[in-house]
Amino acid sequence: MISLEGSHKMSQMQEIEISRYHNRIVKDMRHLIERYREIMAWDIPENDPVEADRLIFKAVHAALNEIENGAQ
Repeated sequence: MISLEGSHKMSQMQEIEISRYHNRIVKDMRHLIERYREIMAWDIPENDPVEADRLIFKAVHAALNEIENGAQ
């Protein structure tokens, strides 16, 4: 039988551990967004940066949802 208390303790440890990585995750995501901003600017001469950001964020959200749903 698995102890619920042990599971709760593990969950708390995981929360603490992931919080340590928060700034790194934000930095990685900023780098990813910037990379696709540059790609959009290179590939589309009349690139609208506001529209590009909207499309990039939409694509990133869709990708994260796909990854999250596949992980379950």
